[in-house]
Amino acid sequence: MPAIASLLASPCISDAMTEPDMMLVLARHGRTAWNRAGRYQGRSDPPLSAEGRSDAIALAARLAGTKIATIVASPLQRAGETAAIVAERLGIDRVRVDSRLAEIAYGTWEGFTQAEVKARWPDDLRRWKRTPDAMRFPGGETLAEARARLLQALADLAAGEAALRGSGAVLVVTHGGLIRLALIEARRLDIQRFRDIPVEPCAFHRLALCRGDGVVPSLRETLEDFLCVSS
Repeated sequence: MPAIASLLASPCISDAMTEPDMMLVLARHGRTAWNRAGRYQGRSDPPLSAEGRSDAIALAARLAGTKIATIVASPLQRAGETAAIVAERLGIDRVRVDSRLAEIAYGTWEGFTQAEVKARWPDDLRRWKRTPDAMRFPGGETLAEARARLLQALADLAAGEAALRGSGAVLVVTHGGLIRLALIEARRLDIQRFRDIPVEPCAFHRLALCRGDGVVPSLRETLEDFLCVSS
């Protein structure tokens, strides 16, 4: 277990000064051919490219010093493949899947580049850039809907994995949109900042999760890796 002094020095502790219920590592999947082409992916399901598999191998190497207790992934294959590569290299025997960790549903935009979206749906693209919180993607969802399912998934994860407390972090392999939403929560930003947050392929962020009321968990970002493998 990490020393309580180290925990209290980090920004991830609740007002009650209790330890987090769970440490999370949120990682984006590796690259696909659609990433290279600049296409909206959403719920579409392209596999990892050769570059994406290399991304996942590099992610596993960067996480080698972090004590990972379990891995949970989006059901989309680019996330599942990334998680499987990391699990194999870290010696974790199973990857769980949670459908609520899937990418934001971009609806009819999926498969198109931004230039193609601009040509077909210029008003929608303008709305997305100016007021992302007011945008419902045609045939897709809103940021508020994606946020709600993400937070419920994390709350349920903390409640269901209570036995892991202190044994290591939970690696969540998901998508850029979901990670942006989590960082908005952790950094207490307005959701209007959604498009300002960069999340590169296989980038990861360490968060501390406190369940709160069990419905809307509290997230705090931490730069410290205080669940390290013992040397």
